[in-house]
Amino acid sequence: NDPTKTSQGTCGCGTPDTDSDGDLSPDCVDLCPNDNTKTSPGSCGCGESDADSDGDGIPDCQDGCNNLLDSDDDGVSDCDDRCPADPLKSEPGTCGCSVADTDTDSDSTPDCQDLCPNDGGKTAPGVCGCSISDDDTDGDGTADCEDECPTDPAKQAEGVCGCNVADSNLDNDSELDCNEECDNDPLKLAPGACGCGTPDTDSDSDGIPDCSDSCATDPLKASPGVCGCSQID
Repeated sequence: NDPTKTSQGTCGCGTPDTDSDGDLSPDCVDLCPNDNTKTSPGSCGCGESDADSDGDGIPDCQDGCNNLLDSDDDGVSDCDDRCPADPLKSEPGTCGCSVADTDTDSDSTPDCQDLCPNDGGKTAPGVCGCSISDDDTDGDGTADCEDECPTDPAKQAEGVCGCNVADSNLDNDSELDCNEECDNDPLKLAPGACGCGTPDTDSDSDGIPDCSDSCATDPLKASPGVCGCSQID
């Protein structure tokens, strides 16, 4: 009943054994009758190769990344390299591609973010600058690097009396307390003969101050004697 065939062939009577693509697989059993490289669609379909150029198990038709390409020759293919133009990095890291994540002073802050890259104790200059501590030993709000009296919280400069000694003038006289012995006596700077708080007045000008002269108004006597002051014994 098939005038075109004398035997069943591959496709059977009534179906020609035509091989449109010449791949030796007749169209009746060839799922890609017009593709002489395939007899089934495979992963990529008829007319497209199922080749896997980079051998990663994903055919080229479905593989958005070719592992054979390594633009920066760092041994990491571009599809896996987040810094494809930087041969020293395959990940941006902290500093980004083409900038090293070097931490010169080992303070855990990379140089690209460290304003004091050679000072392990600081990441910014602060008040005193890199390589100088911003410590404030006496807690007076002025860093030691700017404080002439770093252990005296009451002074930032030596002043007249020096660090740790107040430039006070309790008696408001001409000298600061640190330079006088009678800091509570505005009339004296030193005790003199009579001591602080007592003037060294010599009313009778006999060379003996009143504080030691029992006859303060008698220049001839310093004590009453038998006859008393102002009377010759």
